[in-house]
Formats: sequence, structure tokens, C-alpha cells
Amino acid sequence: MNSNLITNTFTFKDLLLKKLYYSVICSVFSQLIVLLTYVFISNINIAHPSDWILSTVNTFLSLSTWLFVIPFITIIFAQSIICSKDYISKPSYCSTRFQQFISAFSIRNLILLVLNIIVGTASVWMFLSLGGEHQNLTSICKGQSYCLNEGSLYLISSGLWTGFYYFAKVYISEKHLEFPVIHQNKVLQFKSQLIPLIKESLIKSVWPLFYFVFLYTLWGNMFYQNLRATFGLLEGETSDRSFIYLKLWMFSTIYYFNMNMMRFFFNVFLTEPVEFPPCKQTDDSLCLQDFIHTSDFPIVQNLACLDLSNLAQWSKQRRQVFFTLSQPGGHPHIWNSLVESVLRLLTEYTELLSKSTESMERVSKPLPQVPIQSPIKYQNLRNMSCSSDMMTDIVDITHTSVPVISSVKAATDKLQEKITNMFGILKVLLGINFLFGELPQANIQKCLANGLTIIWTCQGISDLACASIMEDKYGIVQKDIPAIVNTLVKLKQNLDKLNKISALSKKIAGYDDFNYKMKGAVSAAVKRSLFNICRTFGKFMSEFPLNKDVALYLQTIYKS
Repeated sequence: MNSNLITNTFTFKDLLLKKLYYSVICSVFSQLIVLLTYVFISNINIAHPSDWILSTVNTFLSLSTWLFVIPFITIIFAQSIICSKDYISKPSYCSTRFQQFISAFSIRNLILLVLNIIVGTASVWMFLSLGGEHQNLTSICKGQSYCLNEGSLYLISSGLWTGFYYFAKVYISEKHLEFPVIHQNKVLQFKSQLIPLIKESLIKSVWPLFYFVFLYTLWGNMFYQNLRATFGLLEGETSDRSFIYLKLWMFSTIYYFNMNMMRFFFNVFLTEPVEFPPCKQTDDSLCLQDFIHTSDFPIVQNLACLDLSNLAQWSKQRRQVFFTLSQPGGHPHIWNSLVESVLRLLTEYTELLSKSTESMERVSKPLPQVPIQSPIKYQNLRNMSCSSDMMTDIVDITHTSVPVISSVKAATDKLQEKITNMFGILKVLLGINFLFGELPQANIQKCLANGLTIIWTCQGISDLACASIMEDKYGIVQKDIPAIVNTLVKLKQNLDKLNKISALSKKIAGYDDFNYKMKGAVSAAVKRSLFNICRTFGKFMSEFPLNKDVALYLQTIYKS
């Protein structure tokens, strides 16, 4: 397994900047490779290969080409820097639909929208400038007059639309990193993902093409005539639309491929495993335990938890560091620091999960049915089903316990109830509840978004506990196994409550829903961790100070 070793002089920002630097450089470099490939294909000359290669090199290295390439690469660089924040910063979750609407129109999103539109337009303009029928937006015709080339305008407008469509359809909805199940080096990942990325770009680029053709058919001629009249241009010759459609699809595919490659490089470099130091060398240095509880940098926290899982499963030499005692003193400081960070992380996640499930249950729980009671003025009527002795007691009670309610207070309460009902109806009719009502599922989504962190943490701490039975010669881990088991059981019980939430059922969410899949993955990981501990310490579980409820719950897991 290939991984990077982080030194003690590194900080959170040093690690992130290093990864982002490689991601941005590779994204910019991939744009040049795509441009060179386009020039190579557009200058195809099978009969004279040497002229083909020479014309490709001359076109790629010409000054006119780089006058378009340099601004384009600068925009790509700026776009990569701004997009990188989505992968390293702490995500924000909107609790209402109104907050979701406002967040979609934030200043940062508007900047990214403008950059996507500029990149889409500039990329088409750059490719057209390399030669061909649509090289220029205007051309000289009918003497010294200028005509507006409709084919060039058509293709450049398509680039603008593709940038807008990609941002609205793809970028806003997809921002999470995907950690591979089995990590491979970058070259193997690139080889395995190149063909699927090309196929995905070819397929997904069809939809913006279809919508653009439809919109341009409706309003394209009006836009063309208004633009021509504004700049005093003559009407040019109509180009062959079938060839333009082919170019339109090709440019749309190239844009999608470039954006997908940018996301691919972010995913490759940011998810690359890192070996964190398990103990501090100096007072100012950072170790694995510090990185595990770094909630302000989620990607660093993910990498730390992944490293914990990897070392617990594969690295016996690094595991031994946690099973050692400090000299002098003979205290297990490294293990105590690790288990404290892990249990604190799992406890905080359990508490957040508990609050989220409680809010969901309150929303889904039907209102209690209040029994109908007889009016106060009829409470002294004789109940024919009661005996005379009982009637005497009832009459005495009603006379002494029933307060006299004034007619003014009764009228006020009734008016207040009507006003409350009227406001409730108005909120529903005007959509106030729909826009400003709290979305309880947002809290669930916030919990499940950190599911990988919990999966790796549970697996790491349980594998360390299981390995300690053979490798921990001092027995320093055994004292914390009850606390680990209690924390995992409490987490598993709260995860079981998610099965009662209808929004996370497979009939409503579907098998491809992220929340539904993550719920199953986290629950299975916690259950597997408890099962491994029960299997390893099966003969000694009765000696651990566990309460009766936890012991019974462990029996259900171990026997299932």
C-alpha cells in the first residue's frame, strides 16, 4: 500500500496545501494535454505523417494559440483554487428550504457560476481560433463590410450554455470525495478511470446539447438579428448545421471531460492515505490523536481515521507504539490519548445522531388524540350508571374541584384558538411552512455525511483492541475495553433507530441514495466491530464490568 509519511513539522494547512498544489497543477496540465490532442486530431494528415506532426507542433507553439491559452489557463487555475474549498472546508447544512435557496445564491457560488460560464465560452473560442470555417466571429463580405458568422456565434453561445448547465446541474449537487475501497497508486487510478470518464462525458454532454438546440430554435434567430443590428453587421451565410451539431457535441464533451478531470485529480490527491505520527516528538508537534479530532478540516480528520484503520489492520510495527509505556514513569500516555480522542469522537457523533432521530420522530409521530370531555356546565348531571353513594361523592368533588370559568376568559381563549388556527392555515396556503419549516432530515444527512470517519474509527479501535490480546504484553488496552464496548453499543442502538425513519427506507430513498447506503455501511461497521471484540474476548467478556443491558445486547449481536 502506497502512502505518504507526514513529519512532525507539518500542520493541518501544510498537508492540505501540499495536496491542493498537486491537484491544481495536474488540472491545469490536463487542459494542455486536451488542447494538444485536439490540435493533433484537427491537423490529421495520414498521407504525410511528418507534415502532420510538424503542423501540430507549430500550431500548438504559435503565439496566436498561446494568446488564447494563457488567459484560459489562468481562469482554470482560479476556478480550481475556488473549487478546492468545497473539498477541504467544513460543509454547511441548511435546515430550511429558504436557507438552501439563499445558499445557492451566495457570493461564492455566483463567482463560480461566472467562472464556469467564462470557461465554457473561452474553451470553445480557443478551439475555434486554431483554424477552420468558424475561426472568426465576423468575416469580410460584400466588399469592405463585415458579416456576423452565425455558426461561430452558435458554437460560442453553446459554450456559455454548457458552463451554466454544468454548474446548475452537476456542480451544486455533487461535492463529496469518494475514498476507494482498495487504494491504488495514481497511475493505476488514472488508467482505470480515463475510459469511464470519457464515456461519462460523451453521454452527459448530450443533455446540454439537446436543451441548447431547443432554446436556440426558439430564440436564437431573435438573438442573432439583435446582435447583428446592434453592431451594424450584415447577415452572413448559413452554415451546415449537421457539421455544427457534431462540433457542438465535441466541445460539450471536452468541457465535461475537463471538469470531470479536475474533480478526479482533487479526489485522487486528497484521498491519498497519509501516515500520521502516533506520538509527539516535541510539545508543539502534532500526532495522530490530534488529527482525529480535527473537525474544522474534515478531509484531515478522514485521513487520520483512515490511517488508524490501516495501521490497526496492517501495520504491526506501528501498533506496537500504542502498546508501550513511557519511560520513565511507566504510563500508557500514547494509548490513553488515542482512546480518549476516539471515544470523544464517537460520543459526539452518537449525541448528534440521537438529537437528529428524536427530531425526526417528533415530526413523524401523530398528534395525540385528546378525549372528548363534556362541558363544565353539564358535569353535575346525574350519571344513571352510578350508584347513589357514588353520585354523592361525585357531586361533592365537582362542587369543590371544578373552577368557575368566567365567560370573558372563555371567549378570549376561543378567539385566541381561532386566530392560531387561522395563522396555521395561512402558513400552509402561503407556503411559509414549506419555505421556513425546519427540515429534520438535514440533521440526519449531516450525521451520515461523516459516516466514513465513524466506520474507520470503529474498525481501527476494535482492531487495536483485538490485536492487544496477543501483542499488548502490559495489558494496558484491556482496562478500556468496557468503555469502548459501551460506546459502540450506544452508537449501534442509536443507529438502529434510523430504521424507524420512513425517509431512510429503501422504498422511499432507493438503493442509490447516499443517506440510505451510508446508514447501512455505518451500522454494519459498528456491528462488525462489536462482533470482533466479542469473538476475540469471548472467554473473558464475563470478567469485564458491563451492565446487564449491554451484555444482553452483545449476545444478540454475537449470536446473529
